[in-house]
Order: sequence, then structure tokens, then C-alpha cells
Amino acid sequence: MNTLSRLGPHSRTQRRLRAVILILVAALTACLGFGLLAVPAAAAATSALAGRAAAGTAKPVPAGLGATEWTAVKTSSKIVALTFDAGANADGVSSILATLASRHVPATFFLTGTFTKSFPDRARAIVAAGQRVGDHSMTHPYFTKLTDAQMRSQVLGAEQEIVSVTGADPWPWFRFPYGDRNAHTIAVVNSAGFVPVGWTVDTLGWEGTSGGITVQTVVNRVLANARPGEIVLMHCGSNPTDHSTLDADALPTVISDLKARGYSFVTLDAMLGYRLALSNGDVRQYGAAGFGTLAGKLPAGTKVVAIAADHGTGGYWVLKSNGGVQNFNALWSGSLAGRLPTGIRVTAIAAGPTGGYYVLTSDGDVHAFGTTGSGSDLGALPVGVTAVSLAVDPATRGYWVLRSDGGVDSFNAPALGSLAGSLPAGVKAAGIAAGVGGGYYVLTSDGGVHAFGATAHGSLLGQLPAGVIAVALATDVATGGYWVLKSNGGVSNFSAPWYGSLAGKLAAGQSVTGIAGQ
Repeated sequence: MNTLSRLGPHSRTQRRLRAVILILVAALTACLGFGLLAVPAAAAATSALAGRAAAGTAKPVPAGLGATEWTAVKTSSKIVALTFDAGANADGVSSILATLASRHVPATFFLTGTFTKSFPDRARAIVAAGQRVGDHSMTHPYFTKLTDAQMRSQVLGAEQEIVSVTGADPWPWFRFPYGDRNAHTIAVVNSAGFVPVGWTVDTLGWEGTSGGITVQTVVNRVLANARPGEIVLMHCGSNPTDHSTLDADALPTVISDLKARGYSFVTLDAMLGYRLALSNGDVRQYGAAGFGTLAGKLPAGTKVVAIAADHGTGGYWVLKSNGGVQNFNALWSGSLAGRLPTGIRVTAIAAGPTGGYYVLTSDGDVHAFGTTGSGSDLGALPVGVTAVSLAVDPATRGYWVLRSDGGVDSFNAPALGSLAGSLPAGVKAAGIAAGVGGGYYVLTSDGGVHAFGATAHGSLLGQLPAGVIAVALATDVATGGYWVLKSNGGVSNFSAPWYGSLAGKLAAGQSVTGIAGQ
């Protein structure tokens, strides 16, 4: 859609008037779904951002999210992302937050830097309510009229202001003021590390009653455009002429009617984050969308062994101890259910490089479903050694198999080293994960993360509490860092954002078995 057609609902005069009001009155503030940070942390983050902006550097755009403006969450499940833009005032913020809290619904708020500066209490309230924030520029200008340097300044300046006031970082989400964008502005915003997010439907609540809009109009527009991954554009402020807050007023009905149609709600982080698999079949999501679990559905004696993310759909596959594979918002391509030889266990599952997945068995075999196999260790493992984990090399489309003795076998992937012959007594090889820039990491039960041809970001070696071991490892494609899953349900992050964990929350008899980054 071209820029002018995207601007359609808002006349140029209204848009410019709105811009003037925004600049004079200022806009909204920042929120993040993970709690208000302490002032020292916010100050440190602000300093880092200032240095990054001055140096012209930026965090990377999360893999697979660049070069476009997203107008829907990538999913085939019935989920909706409610988003709220900062307007000329914060008149609807309290009502919106109250509704979201009472209905237990998450949302994403796009805040301008000037709003954050003018309404710091409202900005902090959004963050304190556990809602997510995004970047809506510093002063709400038309981006197609700015230079590249001005665009970057608008994006990074707003980020710095939001972090300074609230402690919450809006990265990586950005929304163009007025929806004014083209291929070049998208590229510049990407160069600043941000992902442009548009909308599936504009409720037009911002036009107010004086513009002929009603609460029912808002509801009808949302429902008429309901689809898996719908992104709804609403506004936090009141209309400057009639002072109506139609989006805030319509929100309870919007939520109720969408729920009645089978929809659930997510933040834009449904395209990010990680998920944890539990032995009882449950899947817990942190900063990522949930599409279902096997909790209460597993046959007697069957447990969940591992989990793998489908980066194409945003969904995931769960591997069961009987060899079965359950798909959630991901294509099912087959399994080993009913086909496991006596004494052979399934140990890992990994997404294929262009679709499908691989299932690893303890005898070293690699079973390809919907993808191409590159070989296996079947019949080649030393006596007493089993295959533990599997990682796919995105560069060669081959893979690495981790053995219980710490060895790593390569199949159409570079051999870069291993821990064979160097595992300390009592320490086990726990997992392997591909590095974002190449190479791989090997996780050991003592919390060590050993980098081979990849950049090391730290480990838990010597830091695990007594009785706790490292269980699994997942890399963050957005930052190049990684997460380590611990047997107590905790997740430790290394150069990757922390979204939450099950530390202290595991029920008796439960155990965590895998982690998958989106």
C-alpha cells in the first residue's frame, strides 16, 4: 500500500493539526511488560543508549523481521495484538489500563518521547501495569520528509527518553507517525535496530463523536477485520474537539466480543522471546505467543522430552518420550510414535533449515521429517556413548550431534571442536545450540557454556546452587546471546533479554526439559 493510501482515514489537514497538537501538548510514555526498573538501572541504560546514538550504532533487528512493516502478527492461531498510540493527551490511559487489568489482557503502547516527557506518571503507570511499550518517534513528524540522520535521531531519541523516564526499553518495536512510510524509511528504521509495526485495522476512534464515530463503530471495525494475528490500532488520548475517548470506552466490548469468537491476546513480543517445556506436557511462554500445550493430555508413562521453535510460523513442536511429535501453530510432518526400537530413546528435536524438523534418538540416528537429512551417528557411536542433543547450522543447512562423552559430530557442517575426553568427573554434556554468527555452543550440566567457532557471552560455571544443574541452551537470534535453562526452572540470560522463568514455581514431580527461543 502506498503512503497516501495508508494515510487515507486521516485527512491531511487533520493530520497536520494533530501533529501540531502533539508537538505543543506532547505525547505518551513508556511501558514494558516486565516491571519497573530501579532508577540506577534506568540511568545506566540511558547512558548506554546515549552513547549508542552518538556512535551511530544500533542493536540488530530480530532475525526475520526486517525489510517490511508488519501489519499482523505472524501466526495462524486466533490471537490479537491490541496496540495503543500516544495522542495529544493521556485522557484515556487510566481507563484503558483498568480494563486491561480487569480482563487480564496484555497490550502494546507506542509512546512518543515528548509524551513520555510531558506525562511521566502516565508513562510509568503503563509500565507498572505490566504492559509492553514501543517507540513512536520523539516528536511525531512525517518520516518521509526527514533526512536519514533525522529519522535515526527521532527513533533513538524517543528510545532514550522512554528508558530514562520508565526504565523500560521499547526496542525493537516502532510505529511510524501517521503511518507515513516507504521502503527507504523502513530501511532507515531497521538500521536503527527497530521493526516497524503497522496495523490490520484502525478503529478510527481518534476521530471522535464530532467525526461521526461511535463506540459501536469502533467495535464493528475491530470485529469486521478479526483474523489470526490481527493488530488493532487504538489511541490513548481524547479527541481534541469533543474530548471523547471512544477507544477506551469501546475496549471492554472489543475484548469480550473477540474472546467470544475464540481469540486470545498477545503483545508484539509474540514474535520474540522463548518458551519452556515441562515434563508433564505444559509449555510456558515468556515474551512469546502461546499456542497450546499437552498438559493433562499425555498418555500414562509418557513425558515431554524437548521443544523446538518453528521460526517460519512462530509456533513450535513438542517431542514426547514415546517418539511422538505434537505441533502447535507449526506444520506436522511425521514422528517416531510406535516406531522406537527397544532400548532406544528420543533425545532432541530441531527445526529444519527451511521447514520441517529433525528428531534425534539415543543411538545417534537423525530422523528427518519434512526436511533433508545429512547423515547420522547410527552404528557409529562408541560403546556406552549416546546421542544427547542436536543443532542445525543455518549457513550450511547441515547439523551437529552432541554425544554424551562431550564429542560433537558434524554432518554437512564444519567441525570446530568438542569436549570429548575433557569432561570432568560427574559432569554431563547437556545441550548444543548453533551460534548466530556461526559455530556452536556446548552446554554442560555444571553450567559451563563452551564456545566453538562462536562468541562466548558467559556461563553459570561455579554459580549453580547445590543440587541444581544446567538442562538446556537456546540462542537468541535477535542479539546473538543465549539463555541457559536450569533444573529448578530458572533461566539465566547472557547478552539476551530476560523475560521470566519458573524458578520457585515448579510443582512437586514436575521438571523442565527444554527451552526454545523464538
